[in-house]
Amino acid sequence: MEKDNLNVNRNDILETIMESKFGNHNIILYSDITTLPHIYSNYSKRSLELLNEIVLILPHYQSIVDVLNNLTDNGIDIEKCKKEGSILVVESKNGYYSLTNEFVGVMIMTKMLLRRANKLDKAGVTVISDMGLFFHLKRIEYLIKYETELSSSIYDMKVKMLCGYNKTDFERLTEEQKQHLLHHHNKVILT
Repeated sequence: MEKDNLNVNRNDILETIMESKFGNHNIILYSDITTLPHIYSNYSKRSLELLNEIVLILPHYQSIVDVLNNLTDNGIDIEKCKKEGSILVVESKNGYYSLTNEFVGVMIMTKMLLRRANKLDKAGVTVISDMGLFFHLKRIEYLIKYETELSSSIYDMKVKMLCGYNKTDFERLTEEQKQHLLHHHNKVILT
C-alpha cells in the first residue's frame, strides 16, 4: 500500500513538472534517491511523445550507464534519441566545470542545444540537473551564484530548468542560503 502512495505522489509530481513553461526555473526537493530517476525517465519519455523537446540530464548520484539503463527500461530507444539529439546525458561535473576545474555553468551547453532545437524544429530544451555536485565539491558559493543568475538568464528562452536537490544536501545549507535558493525558483516541488 505504501508503494502505491509513493507512485501516486510521483505521478502528481510528474504532472506538475510536465506543466512547466519555458522560462521556468524549478526546484525538486527529493528524499528518496529513486525519485529523481523516476522523474527524468518519465519526463523524457513524455517529452519525446508529447512535447518535442530536447532533454539534457545532468546526474550526480548516478552514473551515465545507470541513467541510460533507466531510460531504456522506461521504453526509450536511446540509440534513436542519440541520433536525433533528443536526449543527452552528461555527468554534472562535465556540465558545470571545465577540464581545468573552473566553473562554467551549464548555459553554454544549453545555448548550443537551443540552436540545435531550432535546427531540428524542436519546441525547446529541458535541463534536469542533480545539484549534489556542488555539495560534494564544497562549492556552495558557486551554486548560490549560479542559481541566482539562472532565472534572469532563461526567462525569455525556450528552456525549462529542473534543479534536483537531495533533502539531506539541502538541509546542510544555512537558513539564509535555503531562502535565497527558494526565492530564485519559480516552483518548489517537494517529493
